[in-house]
Amino acid sequence: MASGCFPHQFEGSFSAFKERQLVFALTRQLADAQFRRGDRSRSERLWQEAAAEAMDAERITGLLYGVHDHEDEEAMEAVDRPYRERQREALRRASGPLARLARLTGRRTARTSPPHRPAESGRRPLAGFGR
Repeated sequence: MASGCFPHQFEGSFSAFKERQLVFALTRQLADAQFRRGDRSRSERLWQEAAAEAMDAERITGLLYGVHDHEDEEAMEAVDRPYRERQREALRRASGPLARLARLTGRRTARTSPPHRPAESGRRPLAGFGR
């Protein structure tokens, strides 16, 4: 058994670990098809496979262009970690009490509302003031 492929400890659930390994493997195949071989049809098939498995294209693209050596597991992990942290935070927010209340009432929470826009600074002062 190759110990380099399977760490003794990993973060998160085993299913998340397996998903990450599948994303990394597909990214390596895409890098080979797109960058090394220039094989358009294989690249398209791999992107279709990613879509069929509901893999996030933004995540794969980040790995494709954010890592120089796709065989370097640590580099892949370093680029993928912020993506996973954003996903965890979004899941945490979506299951929080404000999100549940918003779903019940049909309202958006302050975090999902459009930002407040300050008053225009270029307005003319009222007559007799500020001149």
